[in-house]
Amino acid sequence: MDLGDRPALIVIDMQNGFCNAKGFMAQIGLAYEPSAEVIGPISRLLTAARKAEIPVYFTRYSLNEDYSDGGLLMEVFPQINGTGGLVRDSWDAAVVEELEPVEGEVVLDKTRYSAFYDTDLEEQLRGQGVDSLIVCGVTTNICVESTVRDAFFRDIRPIVPEDATAAVTPELHEGALEDFRYGFGQVVSVADLESALEKRKAAAG
Repeated sequence: MDLGDRPALIVIDMQNGFCNAKGFMAQIGLAYEPSAEVIGPISRLLTAARKAEIPVYFTRYSLNEDYSDGGLLMEVFPQINGTGGLVRDSWDAAVVEELEPVEGEVVLDKTRYSAFYDTDLEEQLRGQGVDSLIVCGVTTNICVESTVRDAFFRDIRPIVPEDATAAVTPELHEGALEDFRYGFGQVVSVADLESALEKRKAAAG
């Protein structure tokens, strides 16, 4: 595995709305359980990243209460209306307690699938010299995939831990991973990344 010279980790949308039985996903009849199941693997990744002292970012899908900034999402998923799903500063939009960011880690609020859209993520990554981006979180085929593609377009190498991403069905998850392997970057395991980050930390002294 090639971590690059300056890797960073980004945790995509690990929010109550996606990961909890009371969240908007469950309310509109989509499976939240796969998202909940990757909390543990992502926690391991965060521990490894923090020990290796690489930059860590989080995103939150975060919308106005009236969804006026939701764009076409509200046409694709109109059933979100009335659930309170992803409303900015709400419980639904908050990062799950198990993965709470620590001091110094950046939390980016976004209104579209990609973490790069209408945020300063690229500027922050460039400012730190980041050349590879470990992308985990949910969902594999939507917000993770959009972020992976946008990183690739910016010549920032994406690395995707397959067991720290999830989609509402296995087919959607695996299909996105195949796309990543074919044309975008490395697909690895959390264990592989833990090992690589530990070696990086040891080499740095």
